[in-house]
Amino acid sequence: MFPIKDNLRCSSPATVTTWLIVLNVLAFLWEVGMLVSGRQAELFGTYLMVPHDFFAAFATGTPADMGWACVTVFASMFLHGSFGHIFGNMFFLYIFGKGMENRLGKWWYLAFYLFAGVAAALCHAFSDPSSTVPTLGASGAIAGVLGGYLLLWPTATISGFYVAPAPAYVHTKAYWFLVGWMVMQFSGVLDAIGSVGSGVAYWAHIGGFISGFILAAVAKIVQPVSEVCIVHNSECDTPADKAKEAALKKGKRRWFSFKKA
Repeated sequence: MFPIKDNLRCSSPATVTTWLIVLNVLAFLWEVGMLVSGRQAELFGTYLMVPHDFFAAFATGTPADMGWACVTVFASMFLHGSFGHIFGNMFFLYIFGKGMENRLGKWWYLAFYLFAGVAAALCHAFSDPSSTVPTLGASGAIAGVLGGYLLLWPTATISGFYVAPAPAYVHTKAYWFLVGWMVMQFSGVLDAIGSVGSGVAYWAHIGGFISGFILAAVAKIVQPVSEVCIVHNSECDTPADKAKEAALKKGKRRWFSFKKA
């Protein structure tokens, strides 16, 4: 299923999520410019994280080499392999980032996103330290957002489209969708055993998802209850639900004065 929306109603606009999407799009346009100008070797050799080169840089013990190896981890998080790659990633980020940003607060959410991206990159690198294939994409960081969403908003409804076996518009609970997505990542790992590989960094997805789930668990321990978002269900609204949604709408009109949980 390709998701297109959830049913969370949140108090603040997803400002950080929006800027992350903008930065990814700008980075993709810069990347296209590099490729069009014939600087593909420079792009792949300088800015993308390559597991073998990453570990080799740390083996040298040279601060400059180790520092740039770390830069490639972050640079790779904002670069993508194709239009379809960035479109899918940014759509997932747009849908699932809203609730996580509201729940964690903007700066903590940004730290959460970057940490999940680093954890994903390291998980991928350690899965095959000798790999010389460059890694790119925000999928690992976004997988962290999915992992956090599973813990914090498991009963939200995700709406989207199935293409096969027949086109259909469907609704499912977040826990079914996200657990199913995670199962697909492990299935991809198993399918890749003994083969050349599919070109998908499944271990990055798994590492990002697990790190996001753990970080969200920490956030839930620190603050077990938060009403910055509600799971909206118009068919089952009680007066209390309607009052909460009205308060959230009012908060959106004055979001700059709303205190984050």
